[in-house]
Amino acid sequence: MNVNEYGQVSFTTQEVIDSIYAGSQDVINMIDDVQEIDQHNQHCDALNVMPIEPQHKIHTDATQFHHTNASNWHMPDNYKNLDIIQWLTERLVELRLTDSRYVDTLSNELQEYQKRNMMDLLKFLKYMMDTCREHDIVTGVGRGSSVASLVLYLLGVHAIDPIKYNLDYTEFLR
Repeated sequence: MNVNEYGQVSFTTQEVIDSIYAGSQDVINMIDDVQEIDQHNQHCDALNVMPIEPQHKIHTDATQFHHTNASNWHMPDNYKNLDIIQWLTERLVELRLTDSRYVDTLSNELQEYQKRNMMDLLKFLKYMMDTCREHDIVTGVGRGSSVASLVLYLLGVHAIDPIKYNLDYTEFLR
C-alpha cells in the first residue's frame, strides 16, 4: 500500500489480486499501475466485466491542497458555527475550574490554536467526542503529550486535568 502526498491510497496489482481472492472488491480502483488499469479496461466488453475507473489525479500543489482542505471538516452545521472559545469558557465554569491558572492556561492555549489555524479542528473534536458519547464508544483516559492540553481535557478527548498535575501545554503544541 502506498499513500501519496495528497493522502490518496494505492495498491500494487498483487495487493489488489490478494484482496480480491480474500473476498474484498474495495481496492480495485486503487491500483497504482495505470497500464494495468488500461489493459483491463481494453478487454472489459469481451469479458463482460466493469471497467476500473482510475484514481482521480490532483493537479494542485500538495501544500495548497492541504491548506484548502484544512477548513473543510465534515460535521453538522451546528458544530461548524459553534463559538468554540465561548463553549470552552462555559465548560470551565460548568466544571468549576475558575481558578486563574485554568483561565490563563485556557486563554494562552487558545491563542496557540488560533495562531496555528486549528479552531475548526477543535470544533470537529467536539463533534467527534459528542458522537462517541452518543453511541457509547469508549475513547480512553489519555495518551502521550495530549494530556497536557487543557482544551482537549475540556473537550473530553482525555480525562487528565493538566493543571492539577502541573502539565505544560507547550509539550503538546510544539
